[in-house]
Formats: sequence, C-alpha cells, structure tokens
Amino acid sequence: LITFGVLIAPLLFIFLAGKVSDISASILLRELSISLYRLIVAYVVSLVFALALAVLFGRGKLGGFFVPVFDLLQNIPSFALIPIFILALGRTDFMVIAFAASSMLWPILFYILTAMRNVRTDLEEASIMFGAKGFKKITNFLIPLSFSSLITGSIVGISIGWEAIIGIEIIGLYNGIGFFLNSAGNNRDILIFGITALLLVVFCINRLVWIPLLKKAQLYAE
Repeated sequence: LITFGVLIAPLLFIFLAGKVSDISASILLRELSISLYRLIVAYVVSLVFALALAVLFGRGKLGGFFVPVFDLLQNIPSFALIPIFILALGRTDFMVIAFAASSMLWPILFYILTAMRNVRTDLEEASIMFGAKGFKKITNFLIPLSFSSLITGSIVGISIGWEAIIGIEIIGLYNGIGFFLNSAGNNRDILIFGITALLLVVFCINRLVWIPLLKKAQLYAE
C-alpha cells in the first residue's frame, strides 16, 4: 500500500493540479517524463563509464597517473562546457543526455575509485585464492566491494543530474520540466505546481529506489 501510494502520488497531484488551475495536466506530465527519461539514460551512461574507468585506471601505476587527471577534469565548471557540447552534438536530445552524463560521471567515479583503492590486502588475497582472477575478479570482487560506494555516488550523481538537465532545459529552452518552469513567467500557479510535481517525483525515486539500495549496501559494507 505504501509503495502504491508513493507511485500514485505524483500522478494524482498532477491530475488535481489540472483540475484546480489552468495548467494542462497532460503537458506537465509529458514535460516531467521527458526530463526523467533524460536523467535515467544519462545515469546509465555515466554509471557504465564510471565502472569502466575505475576498473581500468583505479589501481596501480595507471591509477597514480589518471586519478589526479580525473580530479582536475571534475573541477571544470560543467555549465561552462555547454557551448562545446552544443558545437559538437547540436541542439539535440542526445546533447542534453551527454551533458548530464558528463556531470554525473565524476561523483560516481570517485566514490568507486575510493573503494577500490582502499581495498584490504587480505580480502584481495583471499579472492585470488578462491579463483577471482581476470574478469571474475571484476564481477565477483571489485564491483561487490564497491557496491556501497557506488550507491552513495549514484545518489550524489542523480542530484547533480537533475540540476544539469533542468538547468540546460532552462538555458537552452529545450522541452522538459525546466522549459515548463521557465515558460511560466510570472504565473505563480504554474511555478508552484511544477516545482511540487518535480519534488514528488524526486521523493518517489528516493523512496522506491535509493532507500532500499542503501539498506542493501549496508549488508555489503558489513
């Protein structure tokens, strides 16, 4: 019942908003769905790249060279790169997703890197004794070892992703919830209902996805 209530809350709110104001519920739902779709795709892309980079460059001599480089890159203001993304990819949906993924990548990567670089030597030696070598070491040892950090980094990355997507929708006037809020102008009802609907979606994602994963991550940590 709680899960059903959490799932239905944003839809119910959007429906009621359309009834008590001049807001089109279908438009608000569509714009939220567009932004959420971009966020999910960008997160998957950033997660894949973060895992690949962490496994390839997280340890050994390569890690000693590349980790400072990654640290330098993450300190570049993300919104300063928007003109480069537009120049390279055009004003497309793919550009918005790529920009968001580039912003979400760093917290996920550095949380995973921290876990991998601080691995206990005895645990690594035990994994090798039980046959965790090559690809098996990645899937059966490094990734499970980094699971708690991956979840924490993902939560931080998702919050940055929301900021990146909504920001570029407002600045670039792309469709999405950012464009919906930006087009509200001085209409207080649109701003209030739009922001509240967005907060409800964020709450639902946290309640249904991240809180259960955090509880599971505690088992890995133990």
